Amino acid sequence: MKTLPWLRAASLRSTSPFLTLSIPIQCCAATPPASSSGHPTATSSRTTSAPPPLPPPKHPPPPQATPRRPRTPPPPPTPSSTSSTRRPAPRLPRPSASASPPRPPRTPQGPPPSFPPIPMEVEIKLRLPDAAAHRRLSSFLAPRLRRTHAQRNLFFDAAARPLAAATAALRVRLYGPDDRAPLRAVLALKRRARIDAGVSRVEEVEEPLDPALALACADDPARLGGVDSPIVRLVAAEYGVGGDAAPFVCLGGFRNTRAVYELEDDGLVLELDETRFEFGTSYELECETAEPDRAKEVLERLLTVAGVPYEYSRSNKFGCFMAGKLLP
Repeated sequence: MKTLPWLRAASLRSTSPFLTLSIPIQCCAATPPASSSGHPTATSSRTTSAPPPLPPPKHPPPPQATPRRPRTPPPPPTPSSTSSTRRPAPRLPRPSASASPPRPPRTPQGPPPSFPPIPMEVEIKLRLPDAAAHRRLSSFLAPRLRRTHAQRNLFFDAAARPLAAATAALRVRLYGPDDRAPLRAVLALKRRARIDAGVSRVEEVEEPLDPALALACADDPARLGGVDSPIVRLVAAEYGVGGDAAPFVCLGGFRNTRAVYELEDDGLVLELDETRFEFGTSYELECETAEPDRAKEVLERLLTVAGVPYEYSRSNKFGCFMAGKLLP
């Protein structure tokens, strides 16, 4: 068999990507039978045509997906960009409790935290009408006399009187008959005084003061602001008095002679005062107590027995001093 040079093996491929069909095709020329003479008999040549194409598949192949190109991230905005879309600012980590700064302390409404609460002084105050009543009561109580004090009382404030406006009084009390050589001195703050039916209630705190320093403050009141004292610090903190902006000034004062008596049976200590102001003299019987009702009853009974007239005090000594006149 002889292969024609123009024929070759053909591979027919289906259009389907899943099937490949290769069919070898070989075309041959028929050789006529030889004659008796040995020469081939002439015949007509026959041309073989290509086989018909395969029918298309019943279901068309799915379209091949076009691979996506990777997205290129947009370039970061430049500072000069005027785009309206802005990226949100990154959130900063919240600081821990240990790294947060401490909060400032609240401004106290009362005394500074280092200063203890001011105790309340409760006293019975009974006013005597005149010097005769004072002498009569002194004679009646003479067997119970324990001591007598000569007192000089000086009051300090700023020029604008902020302490007095707040019903507070800063007092330096000097003890002794000699004004230039006091035996001792006491600094006291009294405030929020009220009197009802002869019972006085006032916040009071006291502390000893060097007598020489007390005299220096009497001569130069501004020096009191520099005294190392809890009371002075309290006055500066609450009333703003004692610094360069509001230095202390001395308002003046009065003198008082106090006789101290003891009623042993009743457990009471009585104080009989003769107070000399520039505008007059007042007389008063006082008794500090934690049981005001019982103490007032004892004092009223004593005055009745002694035949001494009296009335309930309605004002204190500092109130009389500031008013510039004797008050009931």
